[in-house]
Amino acid sequence: MVSAGPDLRSPTASETGGAPTRRRRPPLPRMSGAPRRALAAALVLLLVAAVSTRSPLIGTGSHWIRYQTDGINYIPDLPGGAQYVSLGDSYAAAGSFRKRLPLDFCARNADDLGHVLAERLQPVSFTDRACSGATLDDLTVPSQKIENAPQIYGIGPFTRLITVLAGANSLGFGGVITHCFVTPDARCDEYARTNLPGSQGWAFVRAQYIATLQMLHRYAPLAAIVVVGYLPLFPLTGTIDPGCLAGAKIPPANVDAWRVWYLGLEGLVHDVAAHLHLVYIAPPTDHAACTPHPYVALQGVDLRGNGPDAYGLHPTVTGQRAMGDLIEDTLRGRR
Repeated sequence: MVSAGPDLRSPTASETGGAPTRRRRPPLPRMSGAPRRALAAALVLLLVAAVSTRSPLIGTGSHWIRYQTDGINYIPDLPGGAQYVSLGDSYAAAGSFRKRLPLDFCARNADDLGHVLAERLQPVSFTDRACSGATLDDLTVPSQKIENAPQIYGIGPFTRLITVLAGANSLGFGGVITHCFVTPDARCDEYARTNLPGSQGWAFVRAQYIATLQMLHRYAPLAAIVVVGYLPLFPLTGTIDPGCLAGAKIPPANVDAWRVWYLGLEGLVHDVAAHLHLVYIAPPTDHAACTPHPYVALQGVDLRGNGPDAYGLHPTVTGQRAMGDLIEDTLRGRR
Protein backbone atom coordinates (compact mmCIF):
# COMPACT_ATOMS: atom_id res chain seq x y z
CA MET A 1 0.00 0.00 0.00
CA VAL A 2 1.23 3.45 -0.88
CA SER A 3 1.15 5.91 2.00
CA ALA A 4 -1.09 8.95 1.54
CA GLY A 5 1.55 11.15 3.15
CA PRO A 6 1.03 13.86 5.75
CA ASP A 7 -2.29 15.67 5.98
CA LEU A 8 -1.59 19.28 4.83
CA ARG A 9 -5.13 20.64 5.17
CA SER A 10 -6.25 22.68 8.18
CA PRO A 11 -8.06 20.65 10.90
CA THR A 12 -11.84 20.95 10.93
CA ALA A 13 -13.95 22.01 13.89
CA SER A 14 -15.17 18.45 14.46
CA GLU A 15 -11.60 17.24 14.63
CA THR A 16 -10.70 19.75 17.30
CA GLY A 17 -13.73 19.43 19.54
CA GLY A 18 -15.67 22.29 17.99
CA ALA A 19 -12.99 24.96 18.21
CA PRO A 20 -10.96 25.58 15.06
CA THR A 21 -7.23 25.81 15.65
CA ARG A 22 -4.53 27.71 13.77
CA ARG A 23 -1.70 25.54 12.55
CA ARG A 24 1.57 26.75 14.02
CA ARG A 25 4.45 27.16 11.57
CA PRO A 26 7.84 25.77 12.50
CA PRO A 27 10.28 28.45 13.63
CA LEU A 28 12.68 29.86 11.03
CA PRO A 29 16.31 28.89 11.47
CA ARG A 30 18.38 31.59 13.17
CA MET A 31 21.58 32.92 11.64
CA SER A 32 24.78 32.62 13.55
CA GLY A 33 26.74 35.74 14.47
CA ALA A 34 29.21 36.01 11.55
CA PRO A 35 26.75 35.46 8.64
CA ARG A 36 24.25 37.75 10.31
CA ARG A 37 26.80 40.55 10.61
CA ALA A 38 27.90 40.05 7.00
CA LEU A 39 24.33 40.30 5.73
CA ALA A 40 23.75 43.45 7.78
CA ALA A 41 26.90 45.04 6.38
CA ALA A 42 25.86 44.21 2.82
CA LEU A 43 22.44 45.76 3.36
CA VAL A 44 24.02 48.92 4.74
CA LEU A 45 26.27 49.20 1.69
CA LEU A 46 23.29 48.83 -0.62
CA LEU A 47 21.42 51.50 1.29
CA VAL A 48 24.35 53.90 1.15
CA ALA A 49 24.70 53.33 -2.59
CA ALA A 50 21.00 53.98 -3.08
CA VAL A 51 20.91 57.28 -1.26
CA SER A 52 24.38 58.66 -1.96
CA THR A 53 24.17 62.07 -3.58
CA ARG A 54 25.34 62.80 -7.11
CA SER A 55 27.21 59.53 -7.50
CA PRO A 56 28.37 58.99 -11.10
CA LEU A 57 29.13 55.35 -10.38
CA ILE A 58 26.21 53.77 -12.17
CA GLY A 59 26.05 50.58 -14.08
CA THR A 60 25.81 46.86 -14.69
CA GLY A 61 22.09 46.86 -15.17
CA SER A 62 19.71 45.63 -17.82
CA HIS A 63 20.43 48.71 -19.98
CA TRP A 64 16.81 49.59 -20.71
CA ILE A 65 16.66 52.22 -23.42
CA ARG A 66 13.94 54.79 -24.01
CA TYR A 67 13.68 57.22 -26.88
CA GLN A 68 11.11 59.87 -27.62
CA THR A 69 9.83 57.49 -30.30
CA ASP A 70 10.60 53.96 -31.38
CA GLY A 71 9.83 54.80 -35.01
CA ILE A 72 6.22 53.70 -34.67
CA ASN A 73 4.81 54.86 -31.35
CA TYR A 74 5.44 57.58 -28.81
CA ILE A 75 7.14 56.10 -25.75
CA PRO A 76 6.61 57.85 -22.40
CA ASP A 77 9.66 58.53 -20.29
CA LEU A 78 10.47 56.13 -17.48
CA PRO A 79 8.60 57.04 -14.27
CA GLY A 80 11.01 58.73 -11.92
CA GLY A 81 13.59 59.20 -14.69
CA ALA A 82 16.21 56.90 -16.20
CA GLN A 83 19.43 56.27 -14.31
CA TYR A 84 21.39 57.99 -17.11
CA VAL A 85 19.88 60.66 -19.36
CA SER A 86 21.55 62.40 -22.30
CA LEU A 87 20.35 65.95 -23.00
CA GLY A 88 21.38 68.42 -25.66
CA ASP A 89 21.31 69.34 -29.33
CA SER A 90 22.59 67.81 -32.57
CA TYR A 91 26.16 67.60 -31.26
CA ALA A 92 24.85 65.10 -28.70
CA ALA A 93 22.41 63.41 -31.11
CA ALA A 94 24.75 63.06 -34.10
CA GLY A 95 26.36 59.78 -35.00
CA SER A 96 26.64 57.77 -38.19
CA PHE A 97 23.96 58.61 -40.73
CA ARG A 98 23.36 54.92 -41.35
CA LYS A 99 22.31 54.41 -37.72
CA ARG A 100 19.78 57.19 -37.55
CA LEU A 101 16.75 55.99 -35.62
CA PRO A 102 13.72 55.54 -37.94
CA LEU A 103 11.06 58.26 -37.90
CA ASP A 104 12.94 60.07 -35.15
CA PHE A 105 12.20 63.75 -35.64
CA CYS A 106 15.19 64.62 -33.45
CA ALA A 107 17.59 62.78 -35.80
CA ARG A 108 19.09 60.74 -32.96
CA ASN A 109 21.48 57.95 -33.82
CA ALA A 110 22.18 54.61 -32.20
CA ASP A 111 25.86 55.58 -31.91
CA ASP A 112 25.48 59.16 -30.70
CA LEU A 113 27.14 60.52 -27.57
CA GLY A 114 24.51 59.22 -25.14
CA HIS A 115 24.58 55.72 -26.59
CA VAL A 116 28.38 55.63 -26.59
CA LEU A 117 28.54 56.56 -22.92
CA ALA A 118 25.70 54.21 -21.99
CA GLU A 119 27.58 51.34 -23.60
CA ARG A 120 30.58 52.14 -21.44
CA LEU A 121 28.78 52.70 -18.13
CA GLN A 122 26.00 50.11 -18.57
CA PRO A 123 23.34 51.94 -16.54
CA VAL A 124 20.24 50.18 -15.31
CA SER A 125 18.24 52.46 -17.63
CA PHE A 126 19.11 55.05 -20.25
CA THR A 127 17.06 57.70 -22.02
CA ASP A 128 18.38 59.57 -25.05
CA ARG A 129 16.61 62.95 -24.91
CA ALA A 130 19.07 64.90 -27.07
CA CYS A 131 17.43 66.51 -30.10
CA SER A 132 18.89 68.08 -33.22
CA GLY A 133 18.16 71.78 -33.36
CA ALA A 134 17.46 72.04 -29.63
CA THR A 135 18.04 75.31 -27.83
CA LEU A 136 18.26 75.78 -24.09
CA ASP A 137 14.51 76.46 -24.15
CA ASP A 138 13.88 72.93 -25.44
CA LEU A 139 15.43 71.42 -22.33
CA THR A 140 12.72 72.79 -20.06
CA VAL A 141 9.72 74.00 -22.09
CA PRO A 142 7.59 72.42 -24.87
CA SER A 143 9.16 72.48 -28.31
CA GLN A 144 7.66 73.14 -31.71
CA LYS A 145 9.04 69.83 -32.94
CA ILE A 146 6.62 66.97 -33.44
CA GLU A 147 6.34 64.60 -30.47
CA ASN A 148 9.09 66.35 -28.56
CA ALA A 149 8.19 67.17 -24.98
CA PRO A 150 10.70 69.10 -22.83
CA GLN A 151 13.89 67.11 -22.44
CA ILE A 152 13.71 67.56 -18.67
CA TYR A 153 10.81 65.09 -18.65
CA GLY A 154 13.39 62.31 -19.07
CA ILE A 155 14.96 62.88 -15.65
CA GLY A 156 13.68 62.43 -12.10
CA PRO A 157 14.52 61.28 -8.57
CA PHE A 158 15.93 57.97 -9.84
CA THR A 159 18.38 59.69 -12.21
CA ARG A 160 22.03 59.50 -11.18
CA LEU A 161 23.82 60.93 -14.23
CA ILE A 162 22.91 63.69 -16.70
CA THR A 163 25.13 64.82 -19.56
CA VAL A 164 24.31 68.18 -21.12
CA LEU A 165 25.71 69.31 -24.46
CA ALA A 166 23.75 72.44 -25.34
CA GLY A 167 23.95 76.19 -25.81
CA ALA A 168 25.28 76.56 -29.36
CA ASN A 169 21.88 77.02 -31.00
CA SER A 170 20.90 79.60 -28.39
CA LEU A 171 24.09 81.49 -29.22
CA GLY A 172 23.45 81.57 -32.99
CA PHE A 173 25.04 78.36 -34.32
CA GLY A 174 22.51 78.11 -37.16
CA GLY A 175 23.21 81.58 -38.48
CA VAL A 176 26.97 81.15 -38.23
CA ILE A 177 27.17 77.88 -40.15
CA THR A 178 24.63 79.05 -42.74
CA HIS A 179 26.38 82.33 -43.59
CA CYS A 180 29.94 81.11 -43.05
CA PHE A 181 29.89 77.55 -44.41
CA VAL A 182 26.65 76.33 -45.99
CA THR A 183 26.02 79.33 -48.25
CA PRO A 184 28.96 81.65 -47.51
CA ASP A 185 28.17 85.34 -47.89
CA ALA A 186 29.21 88.76 -46.63
CA ARG A 187 27.19 88.40 -43.42
CA CYS A 188 29.40 85.67 -41.95
CA ASP A 189 31.42 88.05 -39.80
CA GLU A 190 28.26 89.83 -38.63
CA TYR A 191 26.66 86.62 -37.38
CA ALA A 192 29.88 85.38 -35.80
CA ARG A 193 30.30 88.55 -33.75
CA THR A 194 26.70 89.12 -32.66
CA ASN A 195 26.88 87.36 -29.29
CA LEU A 196 30.46 87.72 -28.14
CA PRO A 197 31.47 87.75 -24.45
CA GLY A 198 30.41 91.04 -22.89
CA SER A 199 27.40 91.43 -25.17
CA GLN A 200 23.82 91.40 -23.95
CA GLY A 201 23.09 88.26 -25.97
CA TRP A 202 26.02 86.34 -24.47
CA ALA A 203 25.04 87.39 -20.95
CA PHE A 204 21.42 86.33 -21.55
CA VAL A 205 22.41 82.86 -22.80
CA ARG A 206 24.78 82.44 -19.85
CA ALA A 207 22.02 83.32 -17.37
CA GLN A 208 19.57 81.01 -19.14
CA TYR A 209 22.08 78.15 -19.13
CA ILE A 210 22.66 78.55 -15.39
CA ALA A 211 18.92 78.62 -14.69
CA THR A 212 18.41 75.53 -16.86
CA LEU A 213 21.04 73.50 -15.01
CA GLN A 214 19.63 74.60 -11.67
CA MET A 215 16.21 73.36 -12.76
CA LEU A 216 17.72 70.01 -13.77
CA HIS A 217 19.15 69.71 -10.28
CA ARG A 218 15.74 70.37 -8.73
CA TYR A 219 14.16 67.65 -10.85
CA ALA A 220 16.98 65.16 -10.20
CA PRO A 221 18.66 66.16 -6.92
CA LEU A 222 20.76 62.98 -6.69
CA ALA A 223 22.17 63.18 -10.21
CA ALA A 224 25.69 64.18 -11.19
CA ILE A 225 25.38 66.79 -13.95
CA VAL A 226 28.19 66.79 -16.51
CA VAL A 227 28.50 69.79 -18.84
CA VAL A 228 30.09 68.78 -22.14
CA GLY A 229 31.99 71.12 -24.46
CA TYR A 230 31.71 71.29 -28.24
CA LEU A 231 34.23 69.63 -30.52
CA PRO A 232 35.70 72.41 -32.71
CA LEU A 233 35.07 72.27 -36.44
CA PHE A 234 38.51 73.68 -37.27
CA PRO A 235 41.88 74.10 -35.55
CA LEU A 236 41.77 77.15 -33.30
CA THR A 237 45.08 78.53 -34.51
CA GLY A 238 47.36 78.26 -37.52
CA THR A 239 46.84 77.91 -41.23
CA ILE A 240 44.38 75.32 -42.53
CA ASP A 241 45.05 73.19 -45.60
CA PRO A 242 43.76 75.32 -48.50
CA GLY A 243 42.83 72.22 -50.47
CA CYS A 244 40.58 70.98 -47.67
CA LEU A 245 38.74 74.31 -47.46
CA ALA A 246 38.48 74.57 -51.25
CA GLY A 247 36.93 71.11 -51.41
CA ALA A 248 34.23 72.23 -48.98
CA LYS A 249 33.93 75.65 -50.70
CA ILE A 250 34.69 77.50 -47.46
CA PRO A 251 36.54 80.85 -47.65
CA PRO A 252 39.53 80.95 -45.23
CA ALA A 253 38.33 84.28 -43.81
CA ASN A 254 35.11 82.61 -42.69
CA VAL A 255 37.09 80.15 -40.60
CA ASP A 256 38.65 83.09 -38.75
CA ALA A 257 35.16 84.48 -38.07
CA TRP A 258 34.00 81.08 -36.83
CA ARG A 259 37.01 80.90 -34.46
CA VAL A 260 35.91 84.12 -32.78
CA TRP A 261 32.37 82.78 -32.32
CA TYR A 262 33.51 79.35 -31.13
CA LEU A 263 35.83 80.76 -28.45
CA GLY A 264 32.90 82.79 -27.13
CA LEU A 265 30.68 79.68 -27.06
CA GLU A 266 33.19 77.41 -25.35
CA GLY A 267 34.09 80.12 -22.90
CA LEU A 268 30.42 80.41 -21.97
CA VAL A 269 29.98 76.65 -21.47
CA HIS A 270 33.08 76.43 -19.29
CA ASP A 271 32.10 79.53 -17.30
CA VAL A 272 28.63 78.17 -16.56
CA ALA A 273 30.01 74.84 -15.33
CA ALA A 274 32.58 76.59 -13.13
CA HIS A 275 29.94 78.96 -11.71
CA LEU A 276 27.81 76.00 -10.57
CA HIS A 277 30.81 73.81 -9.58
CA LEU A 278 29.83 71.14 -12.09
CA VAL A 279 32.05 68.75 -14.01
CA TYR A 280 33.10 70.25 -17.36
CA ILE A 281 34.42 68.09 -20.19
CA ALA A 282 36.85 70.09 -22.33
CA PRO A 283 36.78 68.82 -25.92
CA PRO A 284 40.06 67.91 -27.62
CA THR A 285 41.14 70.55 -30.11
CA ASP A 286 43.75 68.56 -32.05
CA HIS A 287 41.34 66.49 -34.16
CA ALA A 288 39.39 69.17 -36.02
CA ALA A 289 38.41 69.03 -39.67
CA CYS A 290 41.24 69.22 -42.21
CA THR A 291 43.55 67.32 -39.82
CA PRO A 292 44.74 63.72 -40.39
CA HIS A 293 42.28 62.13 -37.95
CA PRO A 294 39.29 64.47 -37.59
CA TYR A 295 36.61 64.10 -34.93
CA VAL A 296 34.21 66.24 -36.99
CA ALA A 297 33.05 65.99 -40.59
CA LEU A 298 32.84 68.56 -43.37
CA GLN A 299 31.06 66.33 -45.87
CA GLY A 300 27.45 67.31 -46.22
CA VAL A 301 28.32 70.97 -45.76
CA ASP A 302 25.50 71.75 -48.19
CA LEU A 303 23.17 69.75 -45.87
CA ARG A 304 22.36 67.35 -48.69
CA GLY A 305 25.44 65.19 -48.97
CA ASN A 306 25.74 63.63 -45.54
CA GLY A 307 28.23 60.79 -45.48
CA PRO A 308 27.37 57.35 -44.10
CA ASP A 309 29.57 57.79 -41.03
CA ALA A 310 28.76 61.36 -40.05
CA TYR A 311 26.58 64.39 -40.61
CA GLY A 312 28.20 67.42 -42.18
CA LEU A 313 29.62 69.98 -39.72
CA HIS A 314 29.04 67.61 -36.79
CA PRO A 315 30.99 65.01 -34.80
CA THR A 316 31.90 61.74 -36.45
CA VAL A 317 31.39 58.39 -34.75
CA THR A 318 35.09 58.48 -33.87
CA GLY A 319 34.59 61.90 -32.31
CA GLN A 320 31.64 60.74 -30.24
CA ARG A 321 33.62 57.75 -29.01
CA ALA A 322 36.51 60.01 -28.03
CA MET A 323 34.15 62.27 -26.06
CA GLY A 324 32.59 59.20 -24.45
CA ASP A 325 36.05 58.07 -23.36
CA LEU A 326 36.78 61.49 -21.85
CA ILE A 327 33.53 61.51 -19.89
CA GLU A 328 33.95 57.95 -18.65
CA ASP A 329 37.56 58.54 -17.60
CA THR A 330 36.54 61.70 -15.74
CA LEU A 331 33.69 59.97 -13.90
CA ARG A 332 35.89 57.04 -12.95
CA GLY A 333 38.68 59.32 -11.73
CA ARG A 334 41.14 58.37 -14.44
CA ARG A 335 41.75 62.00 -15.48
